[in-house]
Amino acid sequence: MPARITKHSQTKCIKCNKRIPKYRPKLYCSICDEIKHFSCQGLSKTDAEYLINNKISWTCTDCITEILPINACRRPKGSSPATFKVQCSSCKGYCYSQTNIRTCNHCDNTVHAKCFKNELGCIACCEAMIPGYHVNLYELYDDFARLNNETFNPYVREHYTNMIGDAISNEEHHNSMWNEVSELLINCKYKQQKHVKCSTPAQLNIFSHNVRSLAKNISKLRDDIDLYNKYDVLAFNETNLRFEKLPNGSIKFKSEKLPNGMSDILLENFHEPILQNPISCKGGGLAIYINKRVVELESQIEIFDPNPDPDNVNGEFQFVKLHNCKGFNKTKVIANIYRSPSRKADAFNLLLDSVLYKINRHSKKHTVMAGDFNMDLLKHDSTSDFQDLTNIMSNHGFVQIISRPTRVTDTSATLIDHVYTNNLDYTLSSSIITLDLSDHLGTLTKICLDKNSSTTKITPPHPLAVTAENCSTRIFNDANDEKFRSLINEECWESIDKNTDANAQFNEFLTIYTGHYNNAYPLKAKRSRRKNERHNSKPWILPWLEDAIARKDDLFHFSVKFPTSENVEAHKKMKKFCEKHVNIAKEQYTKKYFKQYGDNSKKQWQMINNLLGRKIYRNEQLRVKSA
Repeated sequence: MPARITKHSQTKCIKCNKRIPKYRPKLYCSICDEIKHFSCQGLSKTDAEYLINNKISWTCTDCITEILPINACRRPKGSSPATFKVQCSSCKGYCYSQTNIRTCNHCDNTVHAKCFKNELGCIACCEAMIPGYHVNLYELYDDFARLNNETFNPYVREHYTNMIGDAISNEEHHNSMWNEVSELLINCKYKQQKHVKCSTPAQLNIFSHNVRSLAKNISKLRDDIDLYNKYDVLAFNETNLRFEKLPNGSIKFKSEKLPNGMSDILLENFHEPILQNPISCKGGGLAIYINKRVVELESQIEIFDPNPDPDNVNGEFQFVKLHNCKGFNKTKVIANIYRSPSRKADAFNLLLDSVLYKINRHSKKHTVMAGDFNMDLLKHDSTSDFQDLTNIMSNHGFVQIISRPTRVTDTSATLIDHVYTNNLDYTLSSSIITLDLSDHLGTLTKICLDKNSSTTKITPPHPLAVTAENCSTRIFNDANDEKFRSLINEECWESIDKNTDANAQFNEFLTIYTGHYNNAYPLKAKRSRRKNERHNSKPWILPWLEDAIARKDDLFHFSVKFPTSENVEAHKKMKKFCEKHVNIAKEQYTKKYFKQYGDNSKKQWQMINNLLGRKIYRNEQLRVKSA
């Protein structure tokens, strides 16, 4: 019986027992004379219409299965004849390409290429036959300090790659340079943010961090602005900030969390950030903040782009020149770099080489390049792409100065956040900052602006020296001045005339004068700060909450140095506790404030602007139009 479209009373498919709409072609088997969905038979709509229009005799797969016992025509429901689909016996996933399947030589099952370990067989066989197949070395020895004890230092002379080949002609000079780089890498340590000291007038603190969404973490940066004010340059990568410039020169962000534009991401004591749109569809984006103590005017900040191919998605680059840093006639170049892990490392290396070739004309300027390269330099000896990266950098005069892992979990430790410099003489130190703003750690580079300046090196204070912590102060203002004048005018000075000795008269005068002076300008001892007290703490951060936050930071620092599952879990628990109670305290303080000033609109708007960051982060520059 040929396939046909008919107005048969039967409107359901016998195979799936579902109704067939009128506009869908209905196929009738020439043997069983039953109606079938074309999709249930592995046919497309075009195939079904071709059979019906040409009145071709058609047989369903059920009837063919009964005729052919080998089930050669049976296909999965809803699949086309050309679809290839095989389940992996190891991970239970599906493979859709014949080139991506392997056969295990132990169990003879089909597995993914990624689940196949050559002569060892598939992962399932390895787990069954090899005891402790997934156990790491640090778990085997019960020494979790091994997880991040490995360091990057190919410049040490004892490194096995430096033993290959003949002796270098200028051995003494070569060793001195290598020793300088190696010593800088050895001294790279983990440091808590509260232990970072503010830079001196002849130093520059450069902080780099993969912030993983600036819109999400801008409130945390503002809450801890006293800590970030220690840095002169903040270089954030993977900001995920997509924006467009409006005709009036303002910026509009596509994120709903930043409705007010640039004012939503301004930081106190920093100039407006220099932003760059993400190139890739997921992740990316760069931002650089310059502290106002580095350069007074925004005209001293010069943005330039040496990237010969700005549309190349294999890497993101942001370069800034800082002229006359802190009053010195010096120009420093800061580079912020990001490479997405989905991009090929060799393509990024080619793009980086072309960028470095463009900035060769700035080779005499001290340049610091920092960012997330997503290349684990701890595997430098075994990965050719990572070796190519360091070779390209060294060919252009740059060396890596971060030696320890910058992304640490309870199962892995990788050095993917790099810092490169082209001037070791003016590079003072490098360190890794343990902060839980994201899953990456921050990097801090301290460079020198003038080696001849007396403020380059910080000398420790004398134990008996008078400091701001142990001195007393007097308050001088107009009210106290008026009080002092009235006390002097009201004094009759008769007691001085009673004495005939000049020394006795002077002592009496000094006693009366000192008494009035102390009365008008009383000494006030400087209050000693608590152990974990912040300089400009938020009013809702109570003392016990400050101690809890400090405890959270200590736990995170300890979990980075010893990343056991217990330490990581303890930090996560404490972090969750702090975030919960900070939000509760902030909400309670805000409600109490609005209730207290319910009839004062000025106070209410002050709080609203403070919460939205529209007051203290306002640009303070005054632009005067010329006549």
